[in-house]
Amino acid sequence: MSILNEDKVPMLETASQESTSSWRGLASLDEAKHLVDVGALLTWKDYKQLRKVVNTEADLKDFVAYCAIRLAERVESRLPEEILIESLLVIFANAQDEDVLVGFLQELLMQSNRMQACHILVELAITAEVSDAEHSEEIFSTAVALICELGHIVRLIQIQQPTELGVSGQKLLEHISTYLLSVSNSNDNCIRLSLLHYFGSLERGRTHKAGFNRIMGRFGHTVLEHLFTLLFNKKTEAVALQFLLENIPFILEADDHAQTILQETWKHYLLKKPERFALFIQALTQYLAQMPDEAARVCRKTYLQHLALLLKKVAEVDHKELGREILNAIASFHREPYFNDLIKILSRDSTIRESFRSLLKKMADSRDMNSVLGEADSFKSSKRGRKPSFAKADKTRVIYQVKFLGQQPTAKAS
Repeated sequence: MSILNEDKVPMLETASQESTSSWRGLASLDEAKHLVDVGALLTWKDYKQLRKVVNTEADLKDFVAYCAIRLAERVESRLPEEILIESLLVIFANAQDEDVLVGFLQELLMQSNRMQACHILVELAITAEVSDAEHSEEIFSTAVALICELGHIVRLIQIQQPTELGVSGQKLLEHISTYLLSVSNSNDNCIRLSLLHYFGSLERGRTHKAGFNRIMGRFGHTVLEHLFTLLFNKKTEAVALQFLLENIPFILEADDHAQTILQETWKHYLLKKPERFALFIQALTQYLAQMPDEAARVCRKTYLQHLALLLKKVAEVDHKELGREILNAIASFHREPYFNDLIKILSRDSTIRESFRSLLKKMADSRDMNSVLGEADSFKSSKRGRKPSFAKADKTRVIYQVKFLGQQPTAKAS
């Protein structure tokens, strides 16, 4: 991110004096800027004409940057701001390039009155009624994604340049949280996924997670059901897996109610989709093991507690292949300070089937737990051939993940 400088305000481009008065007659980038100047609303249908003229990524970034400057200039006038913000939301809802949205926010944060402009953007994007009823839901979910991204950028500035925004930056984050929590009753999956990621990342590492615990209590169970259904569907599994891996650490830091929701979801799919769930456990274990120790300490401890409960469940039904996968996952964290105590507790738990406890005792007494698990004949898989795996995809940014996963219908996992 560029270092912000309030003294450096980009010069406005001068639009043609003979510009059109309608988006439908648009013929140039300068004319598009002129329509912004005169307060013309860009509708969903108008977007196609805009992209015919502003048809490169560079031009579109130039255009939304110009909109950011104009937005900052009009903070005293509500109606022009509402028109411009709705026009921008139409662009962001249609454009496939996340850099365009981020570029707009970065430009807005370079303006001399950036804090006032951002406060107004948050308020109007979340509360103003849009004129396009047909696409209102998609526009609104885009508004929430936009404000979440604004919060991410402001938080990043606070971390990288602590004196840049000062107290005003913290006030803006509080303003953003207030408005985002006001929409947490929404049934829109895009909005729910945006809020899950936003409050999870914002409150990461905090002991008290007021926002995140609140949204988990409101829709945590439903959104996890949606995500795991998509994880066990071939068409959506790659993106669903990425979102889950990046966001489950936030849940593992959350309160007891959030852990109950997570455990109930996992127990359901543990038995419903045992092979695919085992793959998920492998992927999550690897992800948590690769996280920096300090950032992952709480997550790993909570995860081990979840694994212990899952182990008791698979022991109850005597599912040895799943048991081995869970024991392998537990063994991956043998360097954690609470690992030995957990193994001892499990090995002495009389409610766990003897064959599982016997293996746990051998693990507790061995320096090479992998060899213990590898030599346990009764826990070996009887299946041969190619091992199953999740589909692989290029890493995607959270805005894309939210839009892709949120717009998927919740269907039965295939």
